[in-house]
Amino acid sequence: MQRFVFDPPERFVVGTVGQPGERAFYLQAAQSGQLVTIGLEKAEVTALAEGLSALLGQVGQQQGVPVPAAADVEVDLAPLQAPFEEDFHLGQLTVSWDGRRVFVEAAGLSQSQLGAPVSEEDLDSLRVGLSIQQTRAFIERARSIVAAGRPSCVLCGRPDGPDGHFCPRLN
Repeated sequence: MQRFVFDPPERFVVGTVGQPGERAFYLQAAQSGQLVTIGLEKAEVTALAEGLSALLGQVGQQQGVPVPAAADVEVDLAPLQAPFEEDFHLGQLTVSWDGRRVFVEAAGLSQSQLGAPVSEEDLDSLRVGLSIQQTRAFIERARSIVAAGRPSCVLCGRPDGPDGHFCPRLN
């Protein structure tokens, strides 16, 4: 079991490795020369970005905290830091607000734990504390990473690829 806490991280980003349709998605957090890489799914990246966006909306509306517009933040466009190994694969993900910072907490299993009975206390975890600016920049990068995938079929909306796809509307 490994526990990582980066508050604040020097870098917290989502990125991919591979070609659209075959991409692997990763969260990376870095602080003081330490790098943590978490594997996750595209749908989880989307859910995290939307959850953080909803949280920022609530914080802005209910608490009057100024939330920057997407155009007002500098988005980290650099690739994932390499070389890296996946420290663990995402199993649980939560976002929260403590009145001044946004926290993202991720927990999951490392390769060595797969297949063995594991309790919640045995999960590897990462906790990052983000400013409002860092959170908005993360959201914008995550959205652009997800959007950079395969284009959608104009007929059914499913991802299309260079070799085509099974389109139920053509049946």
